Amino acid sequence: MEITFQKEDGCQKYYSVEAPWTELEPRHREVVKALKSHARMPGFRPGKAPESMLRGRFHKEIREEILEHFLPEAAKSAVEKFALKPLVDPYAEAVAFEEGQAFKCTLIVEEAPPVPAVSAEGISIEAPKAEVKDEQVQKVLESLRQRAAVMKPLEASAGEGDFVVATLLKKGQVKPFERFLCALPQSEDAAERAVVGLKAGDGVDLEVKAEAHDHDHDHEHDHEHGHDHEHAHLAPGSYRLTVTKVARRELPDLNDDFAKDMGADNIEALRAQVRQDVEGQVQRDVRAIQEDRLIEALLEKHKFPVPPTLVERQLKRDVEELAEGLARRGADLNKASVNWEEVFKGRRPVAERKVAAYFLLESVTEKAGLTASEEEVNAYFAAKAQGTGVTPEKLKAYSEKEDQLGGIRQLIAHKKALALLLSQASVTFTEGKSTAQEEPNAPDPHSR
Repeated sequence: MEITFQKEDGCQKYYSVEAPWTELEPRHREVVKALKSHARMPGFRPGKAPESMLRGRFHKEIREEILEHFLPEAAKSAVEKFALKPLVDPYAEAVAFEEGQAFKCTLIVEEAPPVPAVSAEGISIEAPKAEVKDEQVQKVLESLRQRAAVMKPLEASAGEGDFVVATLLKKGQVKPFERFLCALPQSEDAAERAVVGLKAGDGVDLEVKAEAHDHDHDHEHDHEHGHDHEHAHLAPGSYRLTVTKVARRELPDLNDDFAKDMGADNIEALRAQVRQDVEGQVQRDVRAIQEDRLIEALLEKHKFPVPPTLVERQLKRDVEELAEGLARRGADLNKASVNWEEVFKGRRPVAERKVAAYFLLESVTEKAGLTASEEEVNAYFAAKAQGTGVTPEKLKAYSEKEDQLGGIRQLIAHKKALALLLSQASVTFTEGKSTAQEEPNAPDPHSR
């Protein structure tokens, strides 16, 4: 086998591989012999078919079997001969191989990019100030209040926004079914309109006509009351609707009693705790914006190629996460009018920046000798375990079992590299803009 260097293109190195037929012939005989022992041919008992007939009938299978064995050998030889450090398994193109002829192919090896010495000296970035306004604290308190709401039965008639449990019996059927409805006088659903003003025990005849419902209207009011609009519309027909229960969603007052239910001594103590939590989140958000913008500036300053195979993997992972997010929000991906070709095209630059950011931080980590101590790894799992009901020790044991500890140590080291780079850069904090108004568009530096 003869392997010669052809060219280098970015992170890819191309090698020409040639081998005479005499080098592949022994393997060819082995494959044909194994095939003859179990192959079935019309008119012949197993093991009795002529080899010439087998080679013609199973030409493609024989060729693939030989290549499956020979190509990894060629890749291994190239790696050893040229002292290569491939990031992914080397792959071949322009493969020429037929029985009795010499083997030829182009072998492609992808290595880590040559990242220049990275420094953030002289780089200036802007980020919002880590400010917490009273409105933000009040919004969180209101969210806690909404979660603490209770449903209380009503003897009175259902008013707008009240909830109703009703049974519906369709004409021609013998078994009624139960529905949970929200009393909404302007609803597109006839049942939701009909229950307004009814109390438990009241009944009403309901006529549902066939009509095209616009499902793209604003359902904010429905979702606000926890209403599942996907199942709201009834099939056309005549119904007897009977109300069995009416309830109203009552919110607790923001007072000391509510605060004690939340685990605080009084409402002021709860407000202080909420402010502290919000401040912590805002500081993390501001830090993330700083890191994103610094990475963006560094990638603009230090340009280098990235391995195409890793970009493809990152791109596939990003689009899969997008699709999973759409599915979790109830989208039918088989029916959704998504141009996935355009999605892949639009997200490719982001995937390229993510891969570049990884190698940039890896370079800083190695040159600065940054590592993750065991105490830092334990602190990482302690933070991850908060509020999960799982101990940090169990999370760590699971990560070790799944061979994830190396990636977590690398993540911690990359965070140290980011901290080092931020200490070198000049950061200007802008007034009057909250972190919610900022939209960091730089790649996630920790994506692998």
